[in-house]
Amino acid sequence: MATEAADIAQALAEDIHSGVIKAGEMIPSERDLCERFAVGRTVVREAITMLEGMKLIEQRKGFRPRVVTPTLAQAMAGAAEAARFFFRGSEGNAHLEQARFFLEMSLVRYAAQYATQAQLGKMLAAIEACERAIGNYPLFREMDLRFHRTLAEVPGNPIFVALHDAFVDRLMRRREAPDDVASHNRRSNDEHRAIVTALVARDEPEAVRVLTVHLSRNYATYMRQALSGAESLVGTEPRAAVSNSEG
Repeated sequence: MATEAADIAQALAEDIHSGVIKAGEMIPSERDLCERFAVGRTVVREAITMLEGMKLIEQRKGFRPRVVTPTLAQAMAGAAEAARFFFRGSEGNAHLEQARFFLEMSLVRYAAQYATQAQLGKMLAAIEACERAIGNYPLFREMDLRFHRTLAEVPGNPIFVALHDAFVDRLMRRREAPDDVASHNRRSNDEHRAIVTALVARDEPEAVRVLTVHLSRNYATYMRQALSGAESLVGTEPRAAVSNSEG
């Protein structure tokens, strides 16, 4: 049934994208869709739910679903919501971490050449906000996200900001607090400051070097947490594996 519903949702999405069903118009009735696709109402309703998840329609009680024009942020949020089912567990998070690494490396290279004084000032403001929240992990994380989002804003391309909001933001919010919050946050913010110092100097290699250290260390911290959680289920071998890899 899920496959049938997905096929119907895809067919209706193509109708919307091609203009067969325009923004503001209602999609066909459940009865018409049942006849068109030769399925029952349960399958049609599941397909409609999928369309809503794609941000292509909106549903109101007592009315047929109506086609809407999604914003880029909504489309990315819908994609992120769907993607979370495919990126569960340590392996899935590793894929997301790697994708974040490639995205932010490209952004910092661009910023080293083109970041404006106003954008650099915004990064510095985020760093100062992080400084005031060193001992408060939830608040520091919010300011940390602000810093990295500002980096995504530098090219002026809304796709990069939407990718950050949909994936990087979600990834960072799923992380558990480190054992030593103040020490971890202090090191992270010192790296933020070093990145901006390199950007101000237009020193691309140094900005890339510091960001590499920053992202790699945070990724290693997350993976240690993930392996530690697995250890509680399977014994002590994962901890030994981590120790060997760090030696």
